[in-house]
Amino acid sequence: MRNYEKESIFWYGLYLLAEDQELKYYINTEKELIYNLYPLVYFGISQYSLYRGEKIQEIQNQDMNEITDYIVKNLDSLYDANYKYVKVKPKRLVLQDEEFIEQVKAIVTGLLLPYINKYCFRKLSEIYHMNSTFIRKLIINFEYDINHQAVDGKLKTSSLYPFLFTINLIKIYDKSGLYQRVQKYYTREILLKKYETGREWKEKEVEYLKETHELLKNIEEWSMFLSNFSTSKWDSFTINERFKALFQLTKVTTILMKNEISSITMLANGEEVFSMLIDYWPLFLDYDRHEKLTTASREPNFKDNDNQIFVPINFQNLNIDLLIPYIKSKQERHVKIDEEILRKINIIIFKVVSKIKELIFTHEYLPKLINAQLQLRKKVYVDILDIFIEIAEDKFKPKTDAENFSENLFFITEEEVSELLETKFTKKIDYMTNQTLIRLAKTCSYLLALKKYTARTVDYNLKDLLMYILVIFGPHPIGHTFLTQETIDKVYDIFAKACQTFSENNILDYPGDEYQHFFKFFELPDKLRKWVKEI
Repeated sequence: MRNYEKESIFWYGLYLLAEDQELKYYINTEKELIYNLYPLVYFGISQYSLYRGEKIQEIQNQDMNEITDYIVKNLDSLYDANYKYVKVKPKRLVLQDEEFIEQVKAIVTGLLLPYINKYCFRKLSEIYHMNSTFIRKLIINFEYDINHQAVDGKLKTSSLYPFLFTINLIKIYDKSGLYQRVQKYYTREILLKKYETGREWKEKEVEYLKETHELLKNIEEWSMFLSNFSTSKWDSFTINERFKALFQLTKVTTILMKNEISSITMLANGEEVFSMLIDYWPLFLDYDRHEKLTTASREPNFKDNDNQIFVPINFQNLNIDLLIPYIKSKQERHVKIDEEILRKINIIIFKVVSKIKELIFTHEYLPKLINAQLQLRKKVYVDILDIFIEIAEDKFKPKTDAENFSENLFFITEEEVSELLETKFTKKIDYMTNQTLIRLAKTCSYLLALKKYTARTVDYNLKDLLMYILVIFGPHPIGHTFLTQETIDKVYDIFAKACQTFSENNILDYPGDEYQHFFKFFELPDKLRKWVKEI
């Protein structure tokens, strides 16, 4: 296990849930098993819903054993789908004998499903601001359906995936500019060319897409279809009518995904898609109507429809509803935080990570479109954040893929912070090559560059931003308090000196590869430091 996994807030949550000594014993002795099992159990909930063809609901006691049996039976398939493109995979769980299987089931039923029940079901009013992030996360959760295999033996794309991809691409939750986005992303000429190239359509697929193909060939009918997404028509549509238009657009999307989907007929008539995602409609399809509000508040009103939904984030290492009680349990020993600001920074982190994953992911399907966007913000995505590299004029390539980019890249361990505080910085290059400082600067840069209101959220105070990053991504030991005010002060003093080093030096004088990340990631933190200083 990696150190940040051992220091995760996850363990505090499990200790609070453990009802008997046997479960507490497992938490202490089977950490690696529990930690690696949890993502598969969480992913298994989505796959179980596909298996049943039903929306995900809070798990009732009488259903615990059935769901546990499904997950344990399908552990290998869950592992293969969940980590298909992940480079650094956790150890595969091998169910050796009946005794071990019973132990795994006890952990799933007694700890992991209760954890999911407690933290992964939320009311709409509590999580409405995460709607864009949720669509992106749902795409990941429902990319594959392990319950069916394609003819070639590969993992089969789920029936929900093309629809979720579509509503994410056109940003369905934002009515402003909806028509223009659909018109921009769905170009007749490109779609017709895609239809005729790539893998050969199966006979049943040709029949399924017959109306869609005819629609694309007729300029007048295509223009009329696109008008469904104009403000006047969209406002007049019921939820069912909006879904119908979106489902028709999804069938068009499958042409773009032709080579990635083994058979697009699994979409059927859309009834399953509608029923399985129905709880999310107030966040996606109907969001603009809930946003019609009273006073100066911009918060949507879900008073008449404040249902609990399954949150498509597993909250294993980032869990604000555990972090705040954890901080309170440490009383005055822990550095003081503003709870509201902590929640806002936590949301910013989720939005930034999902935005980057979406950009990398969409680049695979629509490279020309994303390249055009990247060209406009090359300074951010290439020069500062180092996410993409320019391989030719106006042509970019991601440095990683969506599956290998996650918030886990930003965690800082107790050992790393302690080593940072003990390091003697006698030369400039000591700052330039310190990996803990660079990771902290990288995290600051991602938040500052991709969400402009990050600086405003911390009142343009670099020290506060660094503190909240450490509180969220730092260690959360149960037996002692590590993130004290003294620790934060010392880390910031070193970080500020690193910013000063950046300010006083030029990358041209340090051409070596080992210095490149320092000069990329300290640019924005140093700007924020200077802004505060001038005030």
